[in-house]
Amino acid sequence: MTSKKAFAIFIFLFVIPYLCGLAIIGVAYNAMVLHSTSLWRSAVGALVGATLLYFAKIPLERPLRILGRYTYRFIHLTVRFFMLDNARPLKRVLNYLIDFGLAFFATYALRWLFPGQAGKSIIMSTMNGWLVAALFISLCIGAYMDFDVLSIAPRQDLDAKND
Repeated sequence: MTSKKAFAIFIFLFVIPYLCGLAIIGVAYNAMVLHSTSLWRSAVGALVGATLLYFAKIPLERPLRILGRYTYRFIHLTVRFFMLDNARPLKRVLNYLIDFGLAFFATYALRWLFPGQAGKSIIMSTMNGWLVAALFISLCIGAYMDFDVLSIAPRQDLDAKND
């Protein structure tokens, strides 16, 4: 796999879904909480969102680990930072704190981008559906680009079974 193709797969399988996940956290929080401008309530929403992001990353570790072999140095280091399997507790805590900070920012950014009652109606109506659609399309494109390389079973085993 070329590094350009690995970079494109990284964008579609990790970056876009991660950003969509953060936006979904912000939309869900702002749609569910009537007084979302409270700092305390935003912190609780970010805590729940960071926990969901933490658990969402676990199934992505194997494909990202494989993808990290084919990418540039920056992406390789980014992939290694998000690997939580057999990670030190400090790395897990830092990873969680970054997710918490980004989820907290997502709640405020969406409230700032869509202010007032008109913004609240946009957030509560169709925005989550569009984000889920973007997430699904992104994952489909990333998986289509080279799913056999990122599969869990080694390629040798797959080739031997097909013979």
